[in-house]
Amino acid sequence: MAEAKRFDSIAEIGREAWNACVSGALEDYDYFLAIERSHIKDFTHAYYAMVEDGTVLAVLPLFFTQYDLVTTAEGWVKTLLSAIKRVFPSLMLLKLACLGCAETECCPIGMHPSCPPEKKCLLFEQLLQCFEEDAEARHISLLGIKDVSTQDTTHYAAILDAHGFCGVAGQPTALLPIDFSSIDDYLSRLSAATRKDLRRKLRKRNDIRIEYRQQIDDVLKDVYAMYLETKARSDWQFEELTRDYFREVLNCMGERGLCAVYFHGDRPVAANLMLLDHERLLDKFFCMRRDEGRAYNLYFLSWLANLQLCLDRGLRYYQSGQAGYETKLRLGSRLLENRIYFRHRHRIANRLLRLISPLLAFTPPKGKTA
Repeated sequence: MAEAKRFDSIAEIGREAWNACVSGALEDYDYFLAIERSHIKDFTHAYYAMVEDGTVLAVLPLFFTQYDLVTTAEGWVKTLLSAIKRVFPSLMLLKLACLGCAETECCPIGMHPSCPPEKKCLLFEQLLQCFEEDAEARHISLLGIKDVSTQDTTHYAAILDAHGFCGVAGQPTALLPIDFSSIDDYLSRLSAATRKDLRRKLRKRNDIRIEYRQQIDDVLKDVYAMYLETKARSDWQFEELTRDYFREVLNCMGERGLCAVYFHGDRPVAANLMLLDHERLLDKFFCMRRDEGRAYNLYFLSWLANLQLCLDRGLRYYQSGQAGYETKLRLGSRLLENRIYFRHRHRIANRLLRLISPLLAFTPPKGKTA
């Protein structure tokens, strides 16, 4: 019979065992190892595994942190909660135990390929039970599951519902199929207004030099300063990455990690941390200096540079992450839905959360979804 175990380091599970359960995932063992080595402040990472006769049959990452209710709110709800937070800050901060990872695109519910569908459901329910017991032992009342893909939602929705979890729309993932033969072919598929706007924005691209790096130690100080500057301009601020994160992702991912550094003269003015494999380019973080970014339209320059990189390497998809959806839809991306699940261990509080859950759901702009 399979037994649920919690590990404080992914190294205790091992690369081969973890990757067997998340076969084909770009954010695999090496990426989680990089996160673990990044020492992200106020986040404690851990990992669950179902082990049977020495074989790991299922894996799930999790983290513990303080959750700010303002984080996922939008519009007038965000304004209201922010006002309450200024007067009663402790009311907006809750201890959170969450399956998934703040630094991944989706929650990897990893199952060994030898498991039939019915056993996968049984293993997931055992992991969920272990998670609930773990949270109770730590006196954590708010439980969450971050960014469950549509496929996993379909498989496990009944189990989550039976355990009292409520699901709301989370931030979707933007995906652009590389089904065009050149940048000109890509541009021809956009609206006339978008094509004209892009061409206007790229008039100064010859003033920018791009270097593709697998080591950024000499410019890490600049890259991290640009990340903090970009983060300060963002409405979505869940965690703050460390300088080590950028270094360790490149160190641990090897040839599957890449950083494009944009220079104006000798001055770094933007950076784009990416992961890639034989079919996908995943844009993890793009950051830039505000003045140069606006003057040289660096976001749009990076978009087309990334598409060219996909073409050069014969990749099938460009995955541009969870932000800036209106622009990404205009540039041809479609949105892959994710869901966030939560439950409060106290019944009355859980009912209240269910009532207000529509106000906390993410509302994507109109466009292509899948």
